[in-house]
Amino acid sequence: MVIRRPLPRDPVEARQLTLFKDLKYANHVFVTNLKTRPWRVWLFYDQRANIEKDIRELLYDYPLAKIPTDDWTANVAFFQIVLFAFNLVLWVKRLCLPRENLHATPDKVRTDYLVLLAQLSHRDNRNVLLLSRGHHQQDQFLAAHKKIARLKLTEKL
Repeated sequence: MVIRRPLPRDPVEARQLTLFKDLKYANHVFVTNLKTRPWRVWLFYDQRANIEKDIRELLYDYPLAKIPTDDWTANVAFFQIVLFAFNLVLWVKRLCLPRENLHATPDKVRTDYLVLLAQLSHRDNRNVLLLSRGHHQQDQFLAAHKKIARLKLTEKL
């Protein structure tokens, strides 16, 4: 089965499509043993191709492009920590942030939700974080904070 679609707008993704040079379209070839209609094959495999975007994000937005040591065990630990951070940011975006941030880069999430002007104060035997007035993401920050507080973490062994 061959699918022809317009070239992606992302220049990095468009540059990877070099098997057949065409100015307007990309061709995708699927070889499968699934006994279903071609459009169902496309739907089945289309989501699996998104892993390329995740790999690109791990390389450019997380420090996965440079493995820090020559020690295999240390590198495995480093890789697992980076994947944990990637998954943590992904789930926070999915569960707690506004929908428009679903595809935000980690840098944007960090800038809008973690790097805030605030003052840590102590009131009634509690620590209180006082946000600066007029922060452009203050409402979204408070809404995300409430969603995080409502999350129930369960342990599965």
